[in-house]
Amino acid sequence: MMMHHGLCGHCGGRCGGTCGIPRLQPTICPPQYRCTDSFFPVEKPFIHPIVDVNRQHPVIVPRHYFTETAENVMGAPIFPGQGPGFGPGFGPGFGPGFGRGRRGFFGF
Repeated sequence: MMMHHGLCGHCGGRCGGTCGIPRLQPTICPPQYRCTDSFFPVEKPFIHPIVDVNRQHPVIVPRHYFTETAENVMGAPIFPGQGPGFGPGFGPGFGPGFGRGRRGFFGF
């Protein structure tokens, strides 16, 4: 605070400035701050995406299929008298001379 007459600072100006002590100019210090904190809630959204995944897993189950084929192959030649039932006495009427003339069963 600034005193207007600049004289007595000793007695606070009660003497009317007659005591002879000069008044000094006050020094103003930088302000000191006194903070009173208060808190209030503010929502901050946190988004959590959820993805549903439907997984399909194949299960191997055996299923058997069969195919049939037929083959005609040439076997080894059989001559009369080599195998059972061939040659003389090969069933009723199948003997030497059956077929073409006097040759054997297969025409040899």
